[in-house]
Amino acid sequence: MASQDTESLVDGLSSEIVQLVESEEELIFATPGIQLKMMKRLKQGHIPWEAGLDLHGFSLDEARDELSRFIRDASQNQCRCVIVIHGKAYSGEGQQPLVKSYVNDWLKQMHQVTAFCSAQPKDGGTGALYVLLRNANKR
Repeated sequence: MASQDTESLVDGLSSEIVQLVESEEELIFATPGIQLKMMKRLKQGHIPWEAGLDLHGFSLDEARDELSRFIRDASQNQCRCVIVIHGKAYSGEGQQPLVKSYVNDWLKQMHQVTAFCSAQPKDGGTGALYVLLRNANKR
């Protein structure tokens, strides 16, 4: 039965059309209870990230599976902050940043994620996200 639970975690992420975001749009999200001070530190890149995932070249299905697995593994390894590089979809003229839009939506659905925001330019800017994970010790 455990494998079915794992499957539902991956398949539990919506593949429905999401609200499209712009390539250069800054993303920010926080669950209730996240302190403003913590969000400022995250946004400024002052919380060191401990693991990273680059989704360049993945299809939407592959990106969903990889993101789900990455966040689950990072959480189990007690990472506090990770970076997810989704890109900006500059590869085609007029191409919408689909992976960025979906990642924005998927992260909001994951119970391990407490906050995220666009990265500092040195870490990928609006093509990447700093993701704050729930602290397993505070349960």
